[in-house]
Amino acid sequence: MAKARTGRPGVSASPEQQERRETGPLTRRGHARRAALLDAARRVFEEKGFMETRVTDIAAEANVAQGTFYTYFDSKDAIFQAVATRVAGEVIVELGSSNPQGAATYERTYASMKRFIDSYRRNAKILALIEQVGTFTPEMKQIRLQVREAGVERMTRIIEHHQAEGLADDTIDANLTAEALGSMVDQIAHVWFNLGKEFDEQEMLHALTLVWLRGAAIYDQKVAGQAAEA
Repeated sequence: MAKARTGRPGVSASPEQQERRETGPLTRRGHARRAALLDAARRVFEEKGFMETRVTDIAAEANVAQGTFYTYFDSKDAIFQAVATRVAGEVIVELGSSNPQGAATYERTYASMKRFIDSYRRNAKILALIEQVGTFTPEMKQIRLQVREAGVERMTRIIEHHQAEGLADDTIDANLTAEALGSMVDQIAHVWFNLGKEFDEQEMLHALTLVWLRGAAIYDQKVAGQAAEA
């Protein structure tokens, strides 16, 4: 993000504070306090947004003094980056929680779509803030791209696996197809949870599943039957 500040305006960080920020807390209590600050910061950012949030708001939400905040983070920017990094890591883990080498049947693909939608729903506000801050902060742009790239990479491996097994059209470019399909799913989730357009969850998951399987040119005999029921 922007060049990190050393602490409160006009106040230099002590050597102990600087070491703790760089190496992380060393005690169980320190880890717990840092985690509590991150939890509090997330709640405040989700409620107030990035621009309106102040360090005093985060400290008050965490029920600690401002001096305690500055023991662990040197600025609002620093703690937002920590929150964003933690959320991105959780989303990436959730996206990769199933085997990409398994057969992409209708049921498995539907379950993957639901897992993504559930994860996006839980993290929608922070993901939107990461995109917002990313318009003027390269680090946030990179974090948001990492989440997206994790999904695209996984989709690419699924398509390539099925192409190798003769279960998908091998004339399509697996990576470009994954990029297009990933953008579709990501944008639907954004419109749904950040812009507030309402969808019937089962109907939307069904539609996303069919479009994904067809777009990926994966042969699943059940897809035709599912389409007929739509």
